Amino acid sequence: MTDATSDDVRDDFILQERLSGKSARAISKQLRCTVGEVDAALDRVLPKLDNAARLRHISLDLNRLDRLLEVFYKRAIEDVDTQAGLLCVKILERKSAMLGLDSPQKVDIVQLQTQQQPSRHDRIAAAINQMWERLPPAERAVRERLNQMTPERALELLGVPEPKGNGAADADDVPPDDLKPN
Repeated sequence: MTDATSDDVRDDFILQERLSGKSARAISKQLRCTVGEVDAALDRVLPKLDNAARLRHISLDLNRLDRLLEVFYKRAIEDVDTQAGLLCVKILERKSAMLGLDSPQKVDIVQLQTQQQPSRHDRIAAAINQMWERLPPAERAVRERLNQMTPERALELLGVPEPKGNGAADADDVPPDDLKPN
């Protein structure tokens, strides 16, 4: 049976060895244990980094930076100390980086690019509209009128297609029997 104190001492020893740069494999050989046991010891002694721990560390660091800024800002202004001024700028840059204030807004760039370039659908619609606008006004009026009526009504008004140049009507030009005018 192992003593809890000896386990704590062993875990602390493993942590110190890892912090000094020794590999987990070298430590496992030295202590005659597995690499998994070395990793388990590290898991026991190192703090857990969940979101709450991250936020706590960020909050502490921001508080420390604010305290430093307070001291060096006063020096920079009152003593006209350029080094203190530069340190204030560095502190402000670090705070901005920690809070994500310096990250570029990719969404705005994407939105700007999509606003500048019409979609494929818009380009096709524009091409069709340009073709439509090039038609003579009379042809446009006929096509618009045909679009307003049913195909049956259009055939009834137009009558049977006339034969083509060779004297015979094309099979596509002849309306079905039920659509022929009476």
